Amino acid sequence: INASMDELVLTTPYLVPDDSISRALRGAAGRGVKVSLILPERVDSILTRYASRSYYDELLELGVEIYLYKAGLLHTKSITVDNSIAMFGTVNMDLRSIWLNYEVALFFYDDVFTEELRALQQSYIDNSDRLDPEAWKLRSFKEQFLENALRIMSPLL
Repeated sequence: INASMDELVLTTPYLVPDDSISRALRGAAGRGVKVSLILPERVDSILTRYASRSYYDELLELGVEIYLYKAGLLHTKSITVDNSIAMFGTVNMDLRSIWLNYEVALFFYDDVFTEELRALQQSYIDNSDRLDPEAWKLRSFKEQFLENALRIMSPLL
């Protein structure tokens, strides 16, 4: 994430980043990298759903594009960086995956593989709705309260 210069695309079913990932995403967006997150429209855990959504405000403000996949269950965990580096595996962008579950990921430093994975990510984007920052701001107080309350529980999810 920190090595990205032009484009960073992440696909994950659960986005509950720790401080270092959150800082890296904000840093990439802040230095002008086109950052896209592909997340499922629906998540199988209501707690994780609201905790994940609590990060959207700050990311949208920085220009991160958030795509909500609507064509079924999205369980891919992948990252492409500048069409030259790719990561995929079992690691979600959440604390449990990274620090507790001993998840694994493969990194590829190969343009051909990265282009193929990026094409898969594009197919997800094509089957997603881009989250409109202005519409997102209009969600109810109840939704915002749940998001912020469950963000406090993020380390446990």
